[in-house]
Amino acid sequence: MRVGVVTDVREFPEARRPAYRLWIDFGELGVKRSSAQITRHYRPEELVGRLVVAVVNFPPKQIGPFVSEVLVLGAYDDAGEVILLHPDRAVVLGAKIG
Repeated sequence: MRVGVVTDVREFPEARRPAYRLWIDFGELGVKRSSAQITRHYRPEELVGRLVVAVVNFPPKQIGPFVSEVLVLGAYDDAGEVILLHPDRAVVLGAKIG
């Protein structure tokens, strides 16, 4: 698991459930893509610049026309919607989670 910053967010109308396509910068690991079902609590403009925690060593997964390379982590609220996990202080992009 590593820390990255969201650099771009786009709608993902081809997804079965409402989702965004995210581009996340992990520093030396580069920019990776992720499909995330987080539309209930987040708007695209508030995600850009946000630190997130993601699993970066899963194999890529084809989701419709998009390849998701990392899994962004969150906790489920009472309605089963995702609340993103993120560091509460600044850290180096790509920092390992311990």
